[in-house]
Formats: sequence, structure tokens, C-alpha cells
Amino acid sequence: MHLQIQRFSLYKQIELFQGTQAFMREKIGRAAAVKLFGEAYYVVAMGANDFINNYLLPVYSDSWTYNGETFVKYMVTTLEAQLRLLHGLGARRVTFFGLGPMGCIPLQRLLQRSSTACQESTNKYFSKKKESTNKLALSFNKQAGAVIKQLAASLPNATFQFGDVYDYFQDIIDRPYMHGFNNSHAPCCTLGKVRPTLTCTPLSTLCKDRSKYVFWDEYHPTDRANELIALETLRRLNITVVANTTSS
Repeated sequence: MHLQIQRFSLYKQIELFQGTQAFMREKIGRAAAVKLFGEAYYVVAMGANDFINNYLLPVYSDSWTYNGETFVKYMVTTLEAQLRLLHGLGARRVTFFGLGPMGCIPLQRLLQRSSTACQESTNKYFSKKKESTNKLALSFNKQAGAVIKQLAASLPNATFQFGDVYDYFQDIIDRPYMHGFNNSHAPCCTLGKVRPTLTCTPLSTLCKDRSKYVFWDEYHPTDRANELIALETLRRLNITVVANTTSS
């Protein structure tokens, strides 16, 4: 059994980045390319799919090879090696984004047959596992944040930051009305009463006002929720947001 989801591992993305670097060196010269990539800002995000579409599914070997603690450790160790590799390729300004409350996405609620409660334990197919999905995310964030801090202190000229807004996203889910939403448990896009439909399809039905929903589909937040999360992340990273302006 295999989920038909197109994806590139972070190592593959770094390999493609190396190809881009080679192209730019030929295009603008080595010195200019080194300056360009050294002054660029890099955004790295990983983890959610590794849990939701891998570790938490019984069809993959990782589901049975690891427990929650060892899988998080494996991911964080891999992340550290990948960030060191990026630094070796000239990346100096890197922001890594932590995980949100994965147990609160509509799919995880559905797996535990709850329309309102976040998943605090794995579903019946995971009898050998006792981890809370949200606790896995919190454990990953804690360990990844420590790695980012250590790399920032030890790698030459590294400005590595950790973007963590888990608590803010959780508050949006727990108190949607305080943030302008009226639904934080169901997806805006569904296929009638058929659940889960995972992602939107041409046959899907949309809610009347997506701006009032926290989640777009079984996995992803809506544009409005993403905007709020992004703005809060920037605020915590002390990054000034310049409002868009138009001129006639």
C-alpha cells in the first residue's frame, strides 16, 4: 500500500539547491553567487508529513521500527545534519518552523471519531503506541529548537532562528471566535458527507465562507488562518511587516 503523494525529501531539495547554485555561478560569476546565497534568507519546514503520512500510519515500516521518542530523535538528528549541510553550502540566514498541534487537524479528529476533541491518543490501529499526537509535535519542537539554538551558537556567521507558534495555533483552534472564525474542527472543503476526502477535488463541496473556517481540508489551514499564524510568527521573530501599498 502506498499513499499517492508527490514529495521530495529535504536531502533531495538540498541536492536541487546545489544545482541552482551551480547555475547561478555560471550566470553571474562565483563571487556574486557566493554573496547572493550568503545574504539570502532560507525557510525550512519539515516534520508534519513525517508523522501524519508516515509514522502514524501502520502501513509503513517506520510505524513499527520506532516509538515516539526514538522517531523524534531520529528526525531531529537528521534535521541537524541537513542544516549543517545547508550551512556548508553557504546558507547563513535560516529560519526553521516548528510543528503545530497535529492532533487537532480534521483528519486526526476523524480517526478518533470525535468532531470536537483533538486527538490525545493514537487510534485503534496503533495499539502498541501510547503517544499523544500533539505531544509528539511538542517533543519535536522542543528538541528541534534546542538544535537550532546550538547551531546558531556554534556555526560561523550563522543566524539560525526557530519559529514556534504552536501555542498560538492551539489558541485559534480552542477559541476560534476570538480570532474571527466560527469553525475550527471541520474542513471547509469536503465531498458531501464522505470523510475523509483528504484534499480538495473537482467534485468537492465548499463551505459558504472559507474565511470563517480554520481548516481548508483534512490537513491544511485556510488562507486566513495561515495569514494569522504567519503574522504571529514574524512578530515573535522580531521581523517588521511592511503593509502593502498601492498608488494610482
